[in-house]
Amino acid sequence: MRLHHIAIWTFRLEEMKEFYVRYFHGESNEKYINPRKKFESYFISFENGISIELMSRADVQNTPIEENRLGLTHFAFTFSSPEQVLQFTEQMRSAGYPIVGEPRTSGDGYFESVVLDPDGNRIECVYSPVTIPNKEIDTERLLLRPFRDSDAEAFFACCRNPKLGDNAGWKPHETLEESREILHSVFIGYNAWAIILKETDELVGCVGLVPDPKRENPQVNMLGYWLNEPYWGKGYMSEAVQTVSRYGFEELGLSLITANCYPHNERSQHVLKRNGFLYEGVLRQAEVTYDGHIYDHQCYYLLPVTQPTAEDHEEILQLWEASVRHTHHFLTEEDIQFYKPLIQNQYLKSVDLYVCKDIHGRIAAFMGLSDELIEMLFVHPDQQTQGYGKRLVEYAGKEKSIRQVDVNEQNEKALQFYLHLGFHVVGRDDTDGAGKPFPILHLKR
Repeated sequence: MRLHHIAIWTFRLEEMKEFYVRYFHGESNEKYINPRKKFESYFISFENGISIELMSRADVQNTPIEENRLGLTHFAFTFSSPEQVLQFTEQMRSAGYPIVGEPRTSGDGYFESVVLDPDGNRIECVYSPVTIPNKEIDTERLLLRPFRDSDAEAFFACCRNPKLGDNAGWKPHETLEESREILHSVFIGYNAWAIILKETDELVGCVGLVPDPKRENPQVNMLGYWLNEPYWGKGYMSEAVQTVSRYGFEELGLSLITANCYPHNERSQHVLKRNGFLYEGVLRQAEVTYDGHIYDHQCYYLLPVTQPTAEDHEEILQLWEASVRHTHHFLTEEDIQFYKPLIQNQYLKSVDLYVCKDIHGRIAAFMGLSDELIEMLFVHPDQQTQGYGKRLVEYAGKEKSIRQVDVNEQNEKALQFYLHLGFHVVGRDDTDGAGKPFPILHLKR
């Protein structure tokens, strides 16, 4: 079954109809009139198939509408972006309708405001970054699909293991009914995928994305996952994390994916580091678990890596020059002017370019790849030490299987950066590719 309509008594029948048709794009039927009962009504239909029935009758009691009362308190309309919520809220304000809840991000990740209709009914205007997974996702060995009612027994078999609960902070499940209730309240209908082994069609774990409760940016989601103990150490979770992270950036348009784990959960930390997540720091006393333990959170984040458009090349060239002036102190002004047209007209066109952008949409770092080599990697001076360079190097290794790089011997900062990431020197040329007397070191990871 599904919800069909919500009914509202009103003394302002025509005004209320006009409000929902004009501002919420509803479609009204012809007015229904019952002369004997002195009853009139409209059905206002919306695109999702749900309707509001507006009803009027002379003997209806006019009781005050209050927020904290028993019974129906509010109803909500969804919007496709935070910007639409803001625009609509200001439209309501300009039209003279009360705004009783200013736009904000709620604790469960919704961006919302609250307005009153002509009768004072509360309407939540909501944007939710949570997308219910409506398709299955294949990996080499796994099928990621939405949870189902029929998963309850397999779900219970996994979640009764105390090692899962100890690592994730939840109480091991004690009964099948408890698992069934949690499955419905937390997993079914949310952005969580069951991890299914293709070979055996067996449910072995879960991976999902939810709004990060510690951040107000609706474009940030937090990664969560667990895997049944018999399947640890086989690379299944890395396979799932890589796929869901890619889905988050490419399908959901996320600007950042975060992940937290306990300091004692070294296995989870290893999964995150292997998949390009960068260490952000420790959030002290972040959680009190069901059994009263207080734990810190080790915090990690993953930045999206994308390929630039042709319109981005001028910004990339400007970033290159700013970075070179900041780090390549061995170059003269004449050297910089010599290399600049080569970068613009030859080098950038001969590699596959990848960029990381900051939260304002500006390119923070870029990388150029050939078939076997990181040919170039530059970070804007204002964004250095923020993890952008490391994220691009990790992307080259994980996604493109490229683990070699050339670096100017005289660029000591860059050399130390690569050595810190596990590269080592395997060769040296006395001159660079243009024949200039700037030695090049060849490094491999």
